[in-house]
Amino acid sequence: MFGWELPPFFAGGVGIVCSELLKELARRDDISVTYVMPFGPKQIKNQNFKLIIADNLKMKDKIKTKYIPSLLGAYISKDEYLEKLEGLVRDKDGNVGMLKDNTLQLYGKNLLQEVYRFSEKAKLIAKDEDFDVIHAHDWTTFPAAEEASKISGKPFIIHVHITEFDKSGGRGASPDIYAIEKQGMESSDKIIAVSEVVKKGLVKNYGINPNKIEVVYNAKVNSSDIIEGAFPKFADNSKVVLFAGRVTMQKGPEYFIEAAEKVLRFYENVIFIMAGTGDQLKDMIRKTSELGLSDNFLFHGFYTRSDANKFFKLADVFVMPSVSEPFGLVPLEAMEKGTPAIISKQSGCSEILRNTLKVDFWDTDKMANQIVALLNHKSLKKVMSEKGQTEVNSLTWDEPVRRCVDLYKKVIRDRE
Repeated sequence: MFGWELPPFFAGGVGIVCSELLKELARRDDISVTYVMPFGPKQIKNQNFKLIIADNLKMKDKIKTKYIPSLLGAYISKDEYLEKLEGLVRDKDGNVGMLKDNTLQLYGKNLLQEVYRFSEKAKLIAKDEDFDVIHAHDWTTFPAAEEASKISGKPFIIHVHITEFDKSGGRGASPDIYAIEKQGMESSDKIIAVSEVVKKGLVKNYGINPNKIEVVYNAKVNSSDIIEGAFPKFADNSKVVLFAGRVTMQKGPEYFIEAAEKVLRFYENVIFIMAGTGDQLKDMIRKTSELGLSDNFLFHGFYTRSDANKFFKLADVFVMPSVSEPFGLVPLEAMEKGTPAIISKQSGCSEILRNTLKVDFWDTDKMANQIVALLNHKSLKKVMSEKGQTEVNSLTWDEPVRRCVDLYKKVIRDRE
C-alpha cells in the first residue's frame, strides 16, 4: 500500500483513512500489509503492519532526480504554501522536521520532484518486497504504484479521495496534477472512489469508464487514541455553531458566514466558531467585520484532532457547507460526539448519512432556518443527537475493508 502520510505524520483526511484501513486490514489473518510512504519521523513503528519510509532508504547513488519547476501543495494554496515554507526546519542530514505552528511538513518545496523521486524508490522497493497487489492513495502515489506494478507484474488499485476538480469546486485543475491523476486512473486495474460524487467526477472530467470504478464509502474515525477534554462553556451560556475545516473556497466558509448573519437577525445569543486555516481566512475575517458580525465570531485558526473533539463537545450545531466535498469525515466525528450536523447536499457523506439535516451549499436561507430550528427546539436537537450518534457508531471499517479485499482478489484473478 502506497500513501503519502500516516498519523501522526499527516495533513488531512487521506492520512486518517489510510490509518483506519490499515488497522482493520491488520486484524485479518489472511492479510499482510506493507505500507510505504515517502518520508516521516524515523521513530514511527507499528507492530501490526510493516512500514517502509522511502526517505530512510540509502539510494542516492541509484536514483537520479529530474528537476521539475513547481510549487504545489496537496491541501493549500500556492501563496499559503510558500508562507509555510518559511517555518520549515530540517536537520543536519536534510530530513524534514517540524513547522513553527507544530504541523508537519509533508509536501516539500517541489512536490512534483518528490512524487517523481518516490516513484523511483518504489521500483527498488518493489524488487525486494513480496506482495500480490498494490493499493495506492491519492495522486501523489499513483506514479509509484504504476512503477511498482511494471517492475513486479502485480495489479494495482488506486483510491481516489479527492481530485483537483474537487479542490477548486469544479473550476479547473493544475495541468501537471491532472495529467498524473488521469495517467494513474487509465493504467490502474481498478479504481476505488469514496462516493458517487467522486465517481461521477471521474467519468465526467477524466473520461473513465464507470465500470472500472467501485464506490467504497469511508466509516467513522476511531477517536479512542485522542486526548479527551472540553473547552469551557461561554459565561453567558451562548449557543455555539461550529465550522471546522480548511478555510478554502471548496469548504464554503462564505456561505457559513452568510447563514450566520441571517441567524443573528432572530437569535442574538449565538457564537459562531470557524476553526481552521486556509487561503480565504483573511477574507472571511474581513467579511464578518463588514457585516457587523465580529462580536459573534471566533476564528480559532489551526487546530489539532484533540481540539476538534473539544469543539464538537462545545458546539450545539455543526455545519459543513462544502461547495464540493468528495466524502467529508468531519460530520461523522461531530455526530459521534452527539453534535447535530447540517451538511451540504454536495458532499459524499450525504449519500449515506440519514440523521442529519441537508441543504444546498448556496441556500443560506434554508441553512439559517435549520440552524435556528436546532437551537430553538430541544426535542429536535435531542433526537438528532441521539440518532446521529447511533448511526455513526454503526459505520465501522469492517465493511469498507471487506470491499477492498474483494477487489484485491478480483484484480489478482484478472491478471492470472
